[in-house]
Amino acid sequence: MAKYLSPEAKKKRARRRRAKRLALMAFLASSILLLSYGIVAIIEAIAPQPQTSQPGNDSLISESQPTTDLEPNSSLESDGKWSKDMGPVQQTINNFEVIAPDHRMIQLPENGSVDMSYFSDAVFVGDSLTDGLRIYTGIENAVAEVAQFVCAENLSPKSFIDGIITNFDHLPDQNGVEAIVATNPKKLYITLGTNALVSQSHEQVIYYYDKLLNILMERLPDDTLIYVCSVTPTTASYAAKRPNFAWDKMYAINNQIAKMCNEKGLYYVNLHEALAEDDGYLAEENSGDGIHLKPDMYSRWVQYLMTHTVHRPDNPYIIGSPYYVG
Repeated sequence: MAKYLSPEAKKKRARRRRAKRLALMAFLASSILLLSYGIVAIIEAIAPQPQTSQPGNDSLISESQPTTDLEPNSSLESDGKWSKDMGPVQQTINNFEVIAPDHRMIQLPENGSVDMSYFSDAVFVGDSLTDGLRIYTGIENAVAEVAQFVCAENLSPKSFIDGIITNFDHLPDQNGVEAIVATNPKKLYITLGTNALVSQSHEQVIYYYDKLLNILMERLPDDTLIYVCSVTPTTASYAAKRPNFAWDKMYAINNQIAKMCNEKGLYYVNLHEALAEDDGYLAEENSGDGIHLKPDMYSRWVQYLMTHTVHRPDNPYIIGSPYYVG
């Protein structure tokens, strides 16, 4: 028989039960918090600590002194609004010191397409590959003021540093640098390196390329637009016979060329986007010897140049192009 409890006793028992439940809940909550803290402490203790970038690490870029200066033609109007002539946003990677570059991050981006008259005051410098641009595209005679070519078979950056060049196409024997300066270019396109790598190391090509660019920057007017093109791809079968042209080696040398452009304020043009297949090589059917291009490939080359220019409001953009002004 159940023990009789008075109403007051029942109330006391109920209060004691509620107190026990509250105490149990508080204990469980505090236990969960302590357990969570312990798990976090263990994770922090075993997790790798972030490393600060030091010169020589594999990090892509290290922050230098950022600047708020805007590129030409990207200034703001006095009321703080974007100018209608501003054009595309310019790349900003030059606010950083490039340590381990990827040339695709430095390359000139695609802008509105210009017509062939854009090249009327341009000079193309290079080897036999560049001479093919002259022969197969008609770019030399496409406009009233014709594009000029300073090119010859087997030319390399070293050829221009060494002095007299004896195998210029359509030009007398002369000092290579003087031949370029004498053209007084408004736009200069340089495509060197592919033929040079047949007989020179990557280090030699980059060393002389750097010297050549420094000389041209000193000798040419400040407003000359200097476009430096990537070393063009070869076929996979050609690269298999000549290790200098393996995909990883070509990628590395183009990274170095892009890095030079970034440091000097020049414009890097990534011709691999136009000429190479997805595997990084020139398609076998697009070359007769594995290194030189068949005529149809030069159309790709020119079209790529026409859509990858430095924006200027007075560029001869094609009707329908993003920056065309009628």
